[in-house]
Amino acid sequence: MRNASLLLTTVFLLVAVAAKAGPVGFALSIATAYALADPFPNRIDGAFTEPDTGYLEIANTGDSTFTGDLGTIAVSAFAGDLSFTFNGIVLAPGDRVSIAIPDDASDVGGFNGPAYQARPGVEIWLRGVVSLSSAREAVDLLVADADIHSGVYRVDPRGLITDSYVLQGGDPWGFDVGDRFELSQARGGFVFHETVPEPSSVALLAVPLVALRFRRALRGAV
Repeated sequence: MRNASLLLTTVFLLVAVAAKAGPVGFALSIATAYALADPFPNRIDGAFTEPDTGYLEIANTGDSTFTGDLGTIAVSAFAGDLSFTFNGIVLAPGDRVSIAIPDDASDVGGFNGPAYQARPGVEIWLRGVVSLSSAREAVDLLVADADIHSGVYRVDPRGLITDSYVLQGGDPWGFDVGDRFELSQARGGFVFHETVPEPSSVALLAVPLVALRFRRALRGAV
């Protein structure tokens, strides 16, 4: 009987520790646009831009706080490395920042691959921790322009169909398709998202297991 009581106590403690050590949960949203000027607030880079280029926004749309580094990987075919890094940023719930792609992003042969070939495009990354109350979780996140979709498919002047690659003018191959096409793009969107089960649901799932283990222990003690 004593062994059964010890087992029950141990199981409850393990359930409590597991619930406390679980993922924090977060929602970090990416928006992309191609415009004559930054359409998003709180620009954090100081890059030179032509009258039209790509812009992106990183927004904390969840309940936890992000602390760490973020930036872009943007190695162009013709203009070299246009990447950007910002270290030691804190994004509390509701905070948002924006970044410009230097020069005219549609006029440099595309990003992160050979000129005029399909490639991932500009990559956006965040690396650090998300925290909520006393819980913390490490994150290492990356998404490419190719995977940030607007949901509005269009055919570019060369017959290519896509609803992504907004940051390089809407053309997956890196061609300059002209301001009229580039500036009429719908915004792209992507969310890094992790949900966490409610503590009550974890406890409810654990109760039948605890009861079963307790009965088995009692039988073994008789």
